[in-house]
Amino acid sequence: MCSLLLLLAAVPPNDDPTSYASMGWIIAGIFGIVGLANQGMALWDRLFPRATPPAHEMYATKAEVAKVASDHKDEVKRIETRFSQWMEQQRTQHQENMDKTEEVISKFTDWQLTIERALGHVETKADISLGKARK
Repeated sequence: MCSLLLLLAAVPPNDDPTSYASMGWIIAGIFGIVGLANQGMALWDRLFPRATPPAHEMYATKAEVAKVASDHKDEVKRIETRFSQWMEQQRTQHQENMDKTEEVISKFTDWQLTIERALGHVETKADISLGKARK
């Protein structure tokens, strides 16, 4: 309001509006109005401060939350599927290893029995020959 009065007082009715003094008062009045607007905006910002960071950067919309939840559900499903496949692969590999181990143990047992039989025949023949020789 004060700047408006200054602006009106800058050009008195009987003075020349093109004089340097009148132009100076007009420029001073304009600067006063701009300064008043600046002070008004500063007061407004102090009374009603802006959120930092802005709400759109801080919070998600329902659509964004739904998309993230859907993506998360898909990712969990993918992980569970991959884990199930891995567990099945491990189970198959374990079964194959156990079958091979049982096969090796069976062959080793057969070999051991064959050696024991062979040694039994050797010992028997040796015992027989020693027994006949001692008699």
